[in-house]
Amino acid sequence: MQTEDRTADREFSSFAEFWVEGEWAPFVETVHPGGRSPHTLAVFQQPAGAFPDPPLPEFQLQLVAKGSAQSRVEFGGTAFSSQLSPGGIYLSPPDTDCNYEVEGLHRIIALAINKNAMDRFREQADFELPRDFGRLHEQKFHDPIIEALMLRMLEQAMVDHPTSDLFLDQSTNTILVGLLCRSGTMQPDTEDARPLSDGDIAKVSRIIDERLEDNLSIADLARVTSLSDWHFARAFKQATGLSPHQYVLRRRIARAIDLLRNSQIALAEVALSAGFSSQSHMTDVFRQKVGTTPGKYRDQIKA
Repeated sequence: MQTEDRTADREFSSFAEFWVEGEWAPFVETVHPGGRSPHTLAVFQQPAGAFPDPPLPEFQLQLVAKGSAQSRVEFGGTAFSSQLSPGGIYLSPPDTDCNYEVEGLHRIIALAINKNAMDRFREQADFELPRDFGRLHEQKFHDPIIEALMLRMLEQAMVDHPTSDLFLDQSTNTILVGLLCRSGTMQPDTEDARPLSDGDIAKVSRIIDERLEDNLSIADLARVTSLSDWHFARAFKQATGLSPHQYVLRRRIARAIDLLRNSQIALAEVALSAGFSSQSHMTDVFRQKVGTTPGKYRDQIKA
């Protein structure tokens, strides 16, 4: 059975919207938006067929709850085949075309996590974390902890209880940790420790200020000091009291404040000029660090 392509030319802003109004809509059993939380849960019962996903700004985890059939998965041009079976988990990266072809009936529990959640998760860490999950999307995997958390999250999302949002938030963070551990992107560093000199800090600070609008990586900054990524991240925090990512955020906030004070450009342009991925990301960080939103801050200083 093939779905009628009613929305081929339509753009969707999230998986929640796509699941309700896109090609998968006829097979959706339930969708639970995350509310203030950066995730959405959904359950599908699909027949054999091809099921394309548009590129959306979210990671998506698909847990097979039912079905035993051959499947072919393609993420951004990288394809692999696997036996679809209960407990199997597939990860699709954000902003990537994803296509699934399945030869039999299957039931899927899906969890979409906005990539901005990864940014916030990294900001809260005491050490530098990778930006993504490496090549984990190129294989099916089994993880009983992630499976149990997704099942419990689905159960909790259906309960109107004051602790539900807290449970969903913490479970999302635990899943992100599990994905990072499984991805192999976090490797132990056996390099002998060497502290950063004042000259090292000055060079790194200069690079950050010069390239604040760029998507700077730990590797970019570590290269300035000739240290490995992990050693640099630890040494930088020992020297400054901040992780490199936290330091970059501080410089971005400083630039945003300067632009809010001394220009009339739109908030979205302020965000991009200060190196934030979006206006909403700037607002989240600004509220956390400054205690108000950029718009209110500009109004206060102009009053």
